[in-house]
Amino acid sequence: MATPFRIYRRWASAAVGAATITATLFLLAPASAAWPTTSSNVRTSMTAVSPNWITEQVNFLLSRQLSSGAILGTGTKITPYFGNIGALGLVAANTTASRAGALKWMQWYLAHLNVAAANVPANSVYDYNYDAGAQTETALGDFDSVDSYASTTLNLAFRAYSSGDATLQSYVSAHVATYEAIANLLTYGSPTGVRIPVGTADGDLTIAKPSYPVAYTMDNAEVYSGLRDFAQLETLLGRSTQASYYSAWASTTKNAIVTKLWNPSNNNWDWAYANSSNINVFYAQGTAQLWPIIFGVVSPADPKAIAMMRGTTRRSCHTYSAVPMKYV
Repeated sequence: MATPFRIYRRWASAAVGAATITATLFLLAPASAAWPTTSSNVRTSMTAVSPNWITEQVNFLLSRQLSSGAILGTGTKITPYFGNIGALGLVAANTTASRAGALKWMQWYLAHLNVAAANVPANSVYDYNYDAGAQTETALGDFDSVDSYASTTLNLAFRAYSSGDATLQSYVSAHVATYEAIANLLTYGSPTGVRIPVGTADGDLTIAKPSYPVAYTMDNAEVYSGLRDFAQLETLLGRSTQASYYSAWASTTKNAIVTKLWNPSNNNWDWAYANSSNINVFYAQGTAQLWPIIFGVVSPADPKAIAMMRGTTRRSCHTYSAVPMKYV
């Protein structure tokens, strides 16, 4: 099985995403799933941020937005995954300027959907490079992933519609068929999508992309969240049949994560299917432990979450005890 170089590439350009990822991740999972009752005071302190801080982050993101609507990451790269995360933060900021910025990004994304090609499912989106001198955007011919790009797009569509902003609602409603095509990347197998067919050992999980068939725990947690949110969006739009379809696939994904990515011998999550985690390795093995909780696959009170955290705490204490500093 491949090593996690793909993930390192994704997060190597995380400057823009990091600006809003903490606040955004709090929004992605339901409160009951993402926070234990005993942490209510912690959640309040994390979410009751200064309006000036929010304005600062909005201004930063909008300063990275091109006239086309694309949101630049570090340097000159446009990474749709981080664009979606940034736009989620813009929707959450809920100002006239931030909502307009989110809409421009959503328009850019849908205007750059791929046509089907070898190892390229239709309705995926490439990474792009921006040439400031020529003011051109050039597709790089590849993407970090198909599943995470699609799932965060669905998160964004749901959050945009749920904002109550009439312009965002109108845009999402008008393009719901396109969003369904994006969602189908996560419910169909090759060549339409990246769902692993049932009947195989790793069936019902999604792979990152056809050319990199690794079923990541982090990606699949995002897929569950995206499909769950999209089912809620379909309900809001009065599309009950479609809502049931995507809700069922969200449940299928959740069940596959719990049964196929949990490692009962180690009491933690494998970082990818059949790849056990050494949680002393921060990325991606350590951080993969958080994604199922953050994205609502399991609650913090779930026995798996508790077992994982107890193991993490013990290992962390053991590691720090070897250092003759105040961390002991």
